[in-house]
Amino acid sequence: MLRPLREHALLSLIVVSSRTALHFAGVRFNFNLDWMWLSDPADLRDRLLETLYYFHAFPPGMNLVTGILLKLGGSHAATLALATFWVLGLVLVNSLFYLSRVSGLPTPVALGVAVTFSLLPQSIYFEHLYIYEYPIAALLCLAAVFFYKAVQRQSFWVWVAFFFICSAIGLTRSTFHLVWFVAMVGLGVMFTPRDVRRRILFAACGPAALLLALYLKNFAVFGVFDAFTFGPVSQDLVTIWHLPVEVRDSWIEEGKLSPFAAVSVYAGPREYLPFFGTSENKDWPPQLNLLERPSVKAGNYNHWFFLEVNRRRRADALYYVRARPFDYAANVLEGLKDMFTPSTRWHPLDDTDESPHYQHRQVLGRYEAFYNRMVHGFPVSPVGLYAFLPLVLVWTFRRATSLVRTGGTDATARGALLSFCLFQIGFVVAASSLFTFRESARYRYQVEAMIWLLTALCLFSLWRSLVDRVRVPSERASRDTRSRDLLSKIAKRGALSIYDLLEAP
Repeated sequence: MLRPLREHALLSLIVVSSRTALHFAGVRFNFNLDWMWLSDPADLRDRLLETLYYFHAFPPGMNLVTGILLKLGGSHAATLALATFWVLGLVLVNSLFYLSRVSGLPTPVALGVAVTFSLLPQSIYFEHLYIYEYPIAALLCLAAVFFYKAVQRQSFWVWVAFFFICSAIGLTRSTFHLVWFVAMVGLGVMFTPRDVRRRILFAACGPAALLLALYLKNFAVFGVFDAFTFGPVSQDLVTIWHLPVEVRDSWIEEGKLSPFAAVSVYAGPREYLPFFGTSENKDWPPQLNLLERPSVKAGNYNHWFFLEVNRRRRADALYYVRARPFDYAANVLEGLKDMFTPSTRWHPLDDTDESPHYQHRQVLGRYEAFYNRMVHGFPVSPVGLYAFLPLVLVWTFRRATSLVRTGGTDATARGALLSFCLFQIGFVVAASSLFTFRESARYRYQVEAMIWLLTALCLFSLWRSLVDRVRVPSERASRDTRSRDLLSKIAKRGALSIYDLLEAP
């Protein structure tokens, strides 16, 4: 037990040392609070529970975290946020190291994978940007750890912990829908003996109720059974956003699309005033009537306008899919390609000083450019080495199947872990390609650690196979040589014995 603790302590020391060096090199934490998925900071600080209750635009997880940081940190909230993200970084790399070890990688290799992953440009950039990608990546890796332990031990409380982590993910990131949570329950049941499956269902009840409460609240208050109401914006990006302007305008004139289709999906509520006349609505509290969030002087995307606007945008997206199914398929394929482009270049304003990574790039720009050129330049730019990912996934599937068929607690747990990682990668890639467009390279980071884990396992297995192929002929040749020497000695001794007999008087 002491040795694993020392290994994790060494890894944590390396990561903390690297972050300290980055800080002295000039990399700073971007504590930006004007993201469209956040409420006004003053409301989060002074009226947190009320603000969360009347927030409908996005899942409330980051709003809750932000409110706590503002309440506890005060004027030092940015420093507290940085410390929080550093802790999440330690959770992420230690989880990756643990998963690498239990999957079969030797300690030095596992340590190298974890340390290298922590030093990737995208890891550094997202760890120093106040956005949900880094927390979700850490929580997903931590969930994988608990999933492995739960399958291995079949402990009720480990399953409870796993499902609570899944619930936290669903309350923070819209990609991980209630359907995804149900799939997690299904995965647990799949790798559990029949006689203890009921235990898993009981373990999932509390976390499921917590996540379901958000859906029921949004349905009761806003008439939307979902974790958020901005889903149609993403759907419009993969459909209507691709229409030529003249086609879009003609469809609007013909009544096939709503007039909102002509307004940018990123537009604030002020752009919709001509359609509604007034922003005041006595049925909603003041924070849903404000056109802007006063503390950050940015649009209020939690305005009541969007309850109607996004309902109409969903209908627009569905009409596009019915009218142009092949165009939609082409958009999905293009989005799939974008999914594997450099995840440090996801923002539409990345080439300007308004990029959220502008300050990071001032310090690490050359390193980022070198990494992206090496990883995304061969064999097909800009996808690069990710073009080989299907081979890794196929190998992982076969490996997972083999482990589960082998039987035994440890083999089944390892096979379940590989299956868990495969599902997360497939789910994130599919959801990010089918239901949205743009910025998908950022979404990939949520499962980047799992991609690294599976790739490392595949490459190590290939290397070990090649070594064994070289070693076996060598050992066979060595055995043959020893056998010939032995036969030669026996023959010589036999010849000498016969000579002695013939010479005897």
